[in-house]
Amino acid sequence: MLLQSDRGEIDLLPALPSVWPSGDVHGLRARGGFEVMELAWNEGHLTKAVIRSSLGGPCRVRSGRETAVRATRPGEVLTFDAKLQ
Repeated sequence: MLLQSDRGEIDLLPALPSVWPSGDVHGLRARGGFEVMELAWNEGHLTKAVIRSSLGGPCRVRSGRETAVRATRPGEVLTFDAKLQ
């Protein structure tokens, strides 16, 4: 599973199959008006995520690794205000 969105969070790569150690995907939809425009991983770990909002408001993201937006402990939830473009 590449993306799960419930409990008000977007969980990235929650159950990545071991047969897909590296890859990328584009255009996944998440609840709350969010689109994961780009999602990439290498050796089973998230390397890039670009998220766009069609509604604005807070976006809560969970991943198993530190993020480039703000360093977090693995498993910590990252929250930021999504801006409309």
